[in-house]
Amino acid sequence: MSGLKKLYYKASSMLPISLFRSGGPAGLLLPYHHTVSDEELQHICHLYPYKNIQQFSDDLDFLLKYYKPVSAADVSKSISEQKALPAGSFLLTFDDGFREVYDIIAPILEKKGVPAIFFINPSFIGNMVLFYRCKISLLIGELKRNEQPRSKIYAEVLGIKSATPYQLMEALKKIDQTNASLLDTIADATGYSFTHYLSKQRPFLTDEEVAHLHRRGFDIGAHSMDHPYYKLLSEEEQVWQTVNSCECVKEITGSNECHFSFPHSDMDISQATISSINLAKNGLLFGIQNQKEELNNNILHRFNAERPETNIEALVKGQIILNRLQKMAGRNSVKRN
Repeated sequence: MSGLKKLYYKASSMLPISLFRSGGPAGLLLPYHHTVSDEELQHICHLYPYKNIQQFSDDLDFLLKYYKPVSAADVSKSISEQKALPAGSFLLTFDDGFREVYDIIAPILEKKGVPAIFFINPSFIGNMVLFYRCKISLLIGELKRNEQPRSKIYAEVLGIKSATPYQLMEALKKIDQTNASLLDTIADATGYSFTHYLSKQRPFLTDEEVAHLHRRGFDIGAHSMDHPYYKLLSEEEQVWQTVNSCECVKEITGSNECHFSFPHSDMDISQATISSINLAKNGLLFGIQNQKEELNNNILHRFNAERPETNIEALVKGQIILNRLQKMAGRNSVKRN
């Protein structure tokens, strides 16, 4: 987070909470996370930061003190019946289906009585396949630990001459699903085993854990099959990734409904694709355009709540101020081509 953003959130946090009881669409706050852990998770930590257990627990205590937790069913009913949710409602969501959902997050939520949706990528469930972004994090970690012997190999595979370690790390972060095979080439050339990491660390949930979470009352949603950038896919591929991942989730949970959150970003997805998805599946859709409104498409836009340097009070206040300013300027609704 930039220094200017930190200053903005710090200033926002000083305002009284009484000014911030309303949220986004239908008065709903939609904070999202990926994981929570006290450990330095090598498959994540070089991509983005996340909150530790105490920070997450403190955030929940703040939300529960001033806001009301609601479930996906509550939100669906509110939309279908066109009735407002209770003032100051919030719904937690978690993307990517990491193991900490089962080991850490769900027990905390159960203890505090907070419902949530856990969005998963079926291709990664069971730890047979490693998400290419996790491979990026692991290779960055390897480069940091063994800079001198690995820099030359990384540079050769990536086709970068005279690159500094920092430049190599930035080049790794730019890899997407179209050239992800470069990561396997680097791993093979340096003797690093993604398979060993998968079997030893088990970064993702299993089918059994997903089913158990559902039986315990949590909603399980889909997050695409293998977390691609939708902007790099055809409309047909976007619809397939969405619908097929939802069918896989329903097969695991036995549910007739499946909510969906778009991977990476929903900003470049056309209205035609959204319409096709809504026709092919049932359930809510979730984006990440920071609480903007898009109820005409049944899409709820979330905001990132996992930045460890900023507590949820500052994030909520800052987000609501931003949305109010956007609304005054006529820029608080998502429009698609």
